[in-house]
Amino acid sequence: MTTPAELGPLLLAIGLDDIELAPHPTDPTRLRHRPGVIPADLAARLHAHRAAVLDLLVNGYTPKGDDASYVFAERLGIADGLGLATHRGSAAWLVAVGESLAQCCGNTTTGIHSLNGPTDGCNYQGSESERRIALRDRKGCGNST
Repeated sequence: MTTPAELGPLLLAIGLDDIELAPHPTDPTRLRHRPGVIPADLAARLHAHRAAVLDLLVNGYTPKGDDASYVFAERLGIADGLGLATHRGSAAWLVAVGESLAQCCGNTTTGIHSLNGPTDGCNYQGSESERRIALRDRKGCGNST
């Protein structure tokens, strides 16, 4: 069985490589990917978790928890704002799902957030979630210049 800790980084890596995935139209046990050739390491990992990836592509993704929902919606919103494709299986959707899965199972990935200290004068103490930090920022917690 594939865990979110295994699937999240895989989907993130696939999306960051600008690869799109879809179920095969005539064989429900096969995946289609664009471009036609993908790096060998990703192909091997994708093959190992094919059933879980196919399940997501066919049935969709529902984030578990507030933080995972926030990350998923934010990533798709940013991609949509940039004019990127956000349909199920697109590179942007895979990145959003991958980062959301990483958020829900406690993993952090490069680009989600940094808990190395405040950047705007707030005392975050390194323990707040990305959603809470964003909400505090919207309330004007930082120093205004």
